[in-house]
Parts: sequence; structure tokens; C-alpha cells
Amino acid sequence: MTTSGFWTAAPTVDPARQFRFRITMNDALGNPTFAWWAKTCDRPKINIPVLGKDEYYLNSPLPDVHPGEIADFQPITMTLIDPMSDGITKSIMTQLNFASGEYFPRIDGTKLKEIFGEVTITQIDSKGLELERFVLKDAFPSSIDFGSLDYSSDEFVSITMTWEYIAFEYMNIGKTAGDAITSTKPLSKRDAPTSMTEAKKLDGGFS
Repeated sequence: MTTSGFWTAAPTVDPARQFRFRITMNDALGNPTFAWWAKTCDRPKINIPVLGKDEYYLNSPLPDVHPGEIADFQPITMTLIDPMSDGITKSIMTQLNFASGEYFPRIDGTKLKEIFGEVTITQIDSKGLELERFVLKDAFPSSIDFGSLDYSSDEFVSITMTWEYIAFEYMNIGKTAGDAITSTKPLSKRDAPTSMTEAKKLDGGFS
């Protein structure tokens, strides 16, 4: 029986911890800002559709179950505390006003994605060094909950946001145990098509 496994030997790596993360999101002026008030955040979620399941209900003895061609990026949820002095509530309302002009609650979708832009979720190690990064592309909130108030509680006021995005970029930061960051290399990138030619390559299945 080996004793050189991760749990039995002297550790040379540290697994990712949930509390070691940073969030960068646009402020009211559209500038990327470190959101230290982020309390919790999901990482990206991918749903791969399964085709052919319905054949069971068509009395097919051998249903042709196979994955669909287009992966679906699922919304993620982020919980923020309201620091008041930095005015996260005011910032969100300013961004919504920018996306609507004088006609709130009517929203201009293009402006909404423009002002909120990219959301970056960064995993860090015990020394604060960056390990990996998810960048949500054309991110925009589909739900904003400004929290609740309660005389019987001394908890922080929390703001919950649900984010939609058309794609995300993943970057892995090369590093060895105890060393500084040595390289940055994108391992994968999935962006929306930028032309009709690119869209046709997806056979009309991009969403």
C-alpha cells in the first residue's frame, strides 16, 4: 500500500479553498474594480444537452442518446454585502439608469451589457497569488435582490445578483509550489461569433 498519496504524504500542493477568491466587476463608470464586498460567488456552470431521451417514450428499444452540439452556459449567483460608504447599491442603480436613460424600467440590452461588461472570478492561493481566472463575457444581471431588513438581526445587508453571460474565458496561471507566478497561458476560450459566417458554422445553435 502506497503512502505517497496526497492525504498521507507531506503536501506539496494546496487544494483550492472556497474562501480564497477575488471578484472584479465594473463600477458605475464602467471601470473594472476589485469588489472586496463580494461575499459568495458561483463559478461558471456548463450544461451539455442530451438528445434522444424522448425516444424512450416512443417505444424505441435502443434509444440513440447522445450529447447535443452546443453547450449552454448557466447563470451564476453572486452575494454582496453593502459597504454603504462605497455605495454598491448606488453603483448598481447608476448602471441601470445608464442602460435605460429616462425611461426606467425600460432597459436597452446593448447598453446593459456595455456598462456591466466583464466579470472576473479569480482563484488565489494562501499567499494571495493568482491560480486561475474565469472571465464572464458580455455579462449582465438578470436578477438583483437588494436584500431585506430585520430589527431582530445584526447581520450584514446582502445584495444577491444573478448573472447571465454569452461565454467565458478560462486562464490557468502556471506556478510551482512556493514560487511566484511564472507564466500566464489561456488554456481555452469560447467567444460569441462575430460575423454571420462564424454563426453559420454553429448551424444556428448558438445561445
